[in-house]
Amino acid sequence: MSRQNLLSLSTFAAPPPPPTPILTTKPSTLPFTTTPSTSPILDIPPAEDPLLQFMTNTIMRHGKRKRTSRIVSRMLLWVHSLTHAPPLEIVRQAVLLAAPAVRSMSHTHGGKIVSRPIALSEKQRTRYAVKWIIKASDNRLGQTLEERLARELIAIIQGTSSVLAEKDRVHTFAMVNRGNAGARV
Repeated sequence: MSRQNLLSLSTFAAPPPPPTPILTTKPSTLPFTTTPSTSPILDIPPAEDPLLQFMTNTIMRHGKRKRTSRIVSRMLLWVHSLTHAPPLEIVRQAVLLAAPAVRSMSHTHGGKIVSRPIALSEKQRTRYAVKWIIKASDNRLGQTLEERLARELIAIIQGTSSVLAEKDRVHTFAMVNRGNAGARV
């Protein structure tokens, strides 16, 4: 073969350049457009979050779930506007700080009424915390329930809430009566 034929074969033997990707949809119809340099301003938590659903169910009265879920979402907006931090993390931490580990149950032993501490499950702890937060928010300043709830959650994080005093009272009472437990608590 001649040198000319070898040069022409080497140019044809090279792999073709990769094809450029073709968008099948218009860029404006994509569900989201993100760039690596920008981050979202506010991360809205999913509606299926178990803690938010539990709070919604606890606040709900007379089956008005849509109204209550609106209150919870506005509460998250209030928390974000007051703290400029991700609201769901603040709610989770406040519920965790307010949750008691034990409760005391009264029963009779002989002719005497005895209080006995009982350890709580995770769901029971969350229920007590949410119930105490809602009850304490009634004494907060604010016109709407969502604003009062947000202020109560922030007060729990700061350590100035009456919910923390209630938790401390329950724990102290349980520790005083731990001799009646029958098992190690």
